Amino acid sequence: MNGTDSSGVTSAREREDAERFIGLSVALTGFDAAELAETGMAEIYRSTVLREAGPLSYDRLVAALTDTASLPETLMSKDGDGELVELARAVCHLWYLGVWPGLPEHGLRKGNMTASHSPYVVSDRAYAEGLVWRCLGSDAPGTGAPGHGSWARPPAGVPTESGAR
Repeated sequence: MNGTDSSGVTSAREREDAERFIGLSVALTGFDAAELAETGMAEIYRSTVLREAGPLSYDRLVAALTDTASLPETLMSKDGDGELVELARAVCHLWYLGVWPGLPEHGLRKGNMTASHSPYVVSDRAYAEGLVWRCLGSDAPGTGAPGHGSWARPPAGVPTESGAR
């Protein structure tokens, strides 16, 4: 073994960072830690956020979510930090859609942002693992195997005409 656990995390520091990211993601998405971990995307998303926003902004977001009990009020207050609001939105977007939405050029402090402002899909699995599909109670289109002949039956919950086969 190379010392990695099932999530691909290798050191105590990396495990702590992964737990912090899951914790902030729980606060932002409304999903619990087990549901987020089940997607298998936490480490990919964490590294994306670190790369795109930079460690300073990432650490500020983690601190803001750790130091307060009520995230929405803290981030959305009149004197809230616009940079943190943008970053929190981007993290939510990433979890729900599997797409890094990009950050506005003016949204982060100079010298802290390291990468592109354009949206992109972060991995092949990101689309299929998006939380939006869990909210809808289905698989992402084109990713789940509904079973042979499923096309011949109406979707669950759809009323059919009497006598329809």
